Amino acid sequence: MSGAERPQVAVHAQQALSYTAFECRWVPRSARLLCLGSAPRGSGLLQLYELRGGRLALLCEVEKAKPIKCGTFGAASLQRRHVATGDFAGTMSIWDLEAPEIPVYSVKGHKEIINCIDGVGGLGVGEGAPEIVTGSRDGTVKVWDPRQKETPVANMEPVQGESKRDCWTVAFGNAYNQEERVVCAGYDNGDIKLFDLKTMSLRWETNIKNGVCSVEFDRKDINMNKLVATSLEGKFHVFDMRTQHPTKGFASVSEKVWEGR
Repeated sequence: MSGAERPQVAVHAQQALSYTAFECRWVPRSARLLCLGSAPRGSGLLQLYELRGGRLALLCEVEKAKPIKCGTFGAASLQRRHVATGDFAGTMSIWDLEAPEIPVYSVKGHKEIINCIDGVGGLGVGEGAPEIVTGSRDGTVKVWDPRQKETPVANMEPVQGESKRDCWTVAFGNAYNQEERVVCAGYDNGDIKLFDLKTMSLRWETNIKNGVCSVEFDRKDINMNKLVATSLEGKFHVFDMRTQHPTKGFASVSEKVWEGR
């Protein structure tokens, strides 16, 4: 393949940061970009940028007590566009970007760092209530309804005697009507677990042998179709969520796309 035929990425704008950025999210239907991370002194940072004439202009910067690891707009309405975040202290908070000094919702949801977060039911994506899922180093995966204070609507945790695993990634799916909804979670030991929120049960699980870096459905608001899981050592796995064998599970293919040097 010649150089002209290879996919190319053109840099439109770039910005040097003086802190560790863990998450960057476009603010829905805008030219604004939200950066979340950790300052050198161990505090958290929330920065809001706007794309102006080929450069990123800083609109506001707010420092928080703890580093912020992850964020999502998935449960927000298009009118408010509130962002939900998870921090190193295990706190899940929801912020109004027009007044980001004090959260509009906050709960100490986990005993350890919240590694990952996802939302559904907002932005016109997915049926049913707006919900947020968080996954933590404490081994638990919890689902929150911002309209319900303090208590999660679902809590998936290891059974007594089972060792807890670090949850690295979570994703909503199957939210095609008011009743159906699933959460997929990936863990540091290669476990992938699919939780059915309608029946409050573990629907399926497998292991892909390496730590699961990311899981994502092709669309959240349709009957489950494809699930992509990426793992350490450059592998990705695609599961056909509409073809399930009674004992072997969902049909899948895997590919190694990156080689270490």
